[in-house]
Amino acid sequence: MITDVLLAGASLTGVSSLGLERDQDRRALVMRLSATVAGIALLGVATVMGRIAPDQMQVAEAGKAIAALVIAVPVLARGLRALFDPRAPSATEPLVALAVLAAMAVGAFDTAVLVPTVMEIGRLFEERSSLGVLAALEGIRRLRAVTAKRESPSGEETVPIDAIRIGDVIVVRPGELFPADGTVLSGTSTLDSAAVTGESRLDDIGPGSTVFAGTRNVGGLIRLEVVASGARSLLGRVVQTLAEVERARVPFLRLLDTASRDYLPVVLTVAATVLFFTADLPRAIAVLIVACPTALVLAGPATMVAAMTAASRAGILLKSARFLERIGEVDTLVLDKTGTVTQGTQAVRAIVPLDGVDEDTVLSAAARCAHGSIHPVSRAVAAAAAERGLAAAAPEVIREWPGLGVAAETTAGTLRLGRASWLREVAHVPDVPDEALAGTVVWVAHDARLLGRIELYDPPRADARAAIDAVRALGISRVILLTGDRASIAAEVAVELGIDGWEAEVHPDQKLARVRAEQDAGRVVMMVGDGINDALALAGADVGVAVGSGTTAGVNEVALGGADIALLRLDLGALPQLIRLADRVRTVMTWNGVIGLGGSVASAALATAGWLGPVAAAAAQSASVLAVVLNSGRLLRALDESHHL
Repeated sequence: MITDVLLAGASLTGVSSLGLERDQDRRALVMRLSATVAGIALLGVATVMGRIAPDQMQVAEAGKAIAALVIAVPVLARGLRALFDPRAPSATEPLVALAVLAAMAVGAFDTAVLVPTVMEIGRLFEERSSLGVLAALEGIRRLRAVTAKRESPSGEETVPIDAIRIGDVIVVRPGELFPADGTVLSGTSTLDSAAVTGESRLDDIGPGSTVFAGTRNVGGLIRLEVVASGARSLLGRVVQTLAEVERARVPFLRLLDTASRDYLPVVLTVAATVLFFTADLPRAIAVLIVACPTALVLAGPATMVAAMTAASRAGILLKSARFLERIGEVDTLVLDKTGTVTQGTQAVRAIVPLDGVDEDTVLSAAARCAHGSIHPVSRAVAAAAAERGLAAAAPEVIREWPGLGVAAETTAGTLRLGRASWLREVAHVPDVPDEALAGTVVWVAHDARLLGRIELYDPPRADARAAIDAVRALGISRVILLTGDRASIAAEVAVELGIDGWEAEVHPDQKLARVRAEQDAGRVVMMVGDGINDALALAGADVGVAVGSGTTAGVNEVALGGADIALLRLDLGALPQLIRLADRVRTVMTWNGVIGLGGSVASAALATAGWLGPVAAAAAQSASVLAVVLNSGRLLRALDESHHL
């Protein structure tokens, strides 16, 4: 449903109608859950009444019957619709409806309430998984400019974003989002592309530079010729591809519906045969009761509840059950760089003074320039000076050229911190080398004298290497790094962390293409990322893991929408813990399936032979459900005993 609405619109405006569509789904879900909760509440009240007032047992049984009716009416309606409509989404509905009717017929009202309740639990998990994609799409929509300022013969006009066409010339002022992909015609500025590329650096742009929708103009006024807009822009392609990836998913909990299309006729045939040959209606009803795989239906939700509880204690948010199918088969780990294996902030790596100058002199001069600036480079320089105990006195006057450099007027002269090109062309500092160095490099000058350079980088997380080594030990044989950053930086990080391969300067759709290439080669891929630039790859991978910053709010909303799992902790140590948890979950799920299906088959055989009456059949169902719940609880006990996953 999500993708149909989105692709029909062929533009980002389709997200609004998508929201209305999903609101209807939410209301339907709320109505179903309301009936279920009301039925459970009535059943609870009636059960308590029967315990504390045995002389009012008839009233209590009547209360249970009403509770069963409250739940049974919508269940029967859906069952009839599914029975006569082959296009109905769930083939288990007729079987559930028959079991509810059979249970009510023999007075097993507890079973009549329990059967549809566990079905709703399963569908609630499935619904939560689908809504994650909506959250991603809505997050992307908020990155889109609403209007644009287009040049026309009569002057500058403000037009809706959908009115922009290829070839239009638009004006983007400092602080505004670029509304379309395009080529800069005039103006110089600084581009903040973190929302799209995920990289923390700021890039200079000028005539001939290419910019993308969703990035932000930090510096000066820019005139832009549009080359792609709407659904054809990079941002638009992200939305459409994310929707196509979601349509290809098959959640684990739907597998039961597929199997039940063959299971239902078999059960009905067995019950009808028993009734025909024995003329024993209670025996046929017992067959229907035990044949409904209540414990099997509960196997998934019960395991997921236990897994989610265990994972939450370890700072892991399990958003979808889909990862249970593949995580144990993962052999390839694809990692985003900035904010995932690195800290996502600039830090001083080296101070290189020229002859006759020491490091402290270079850093002190740079810190005075950085005193009044909020630029990431200035903050990193100020932090490095503070670590060395260098006091940076406030200069008399500070002037900043956005994205280029900053000058500090002092009684001893003018100190400058900035790019080599700015020092040469604007500040008239001669002989500034333009060396090709990894990372961000800024130069420091005192009047016309060059003092030295400061090299900055985005340092890897302290735990990244240990986490990568740990996942290798758990069976992942191939680790790949993808980044929108430069090749020299990607290579350096890959070597430091022991990563097998890397690709640099990649856009979101290229990350997805790399993930799919790995899958086409027969590999099972886990993608780990933290931003909109990773959303497509997260959604397209066999397992998508979004990395956060310590709180639910710290996980990028767009990344989380495309992912199956979110790591809410500050360290990557949760990755190997996640794999260990998944291995245990798969084991528990397998045993739950054996208990649920084996119990149903054995009980059905006993009921068919007449050794299990309707009441005993209901008790057998309850016993299977209890066994599934207790088995799922092993996940919690394993965590409590080992204190780690």
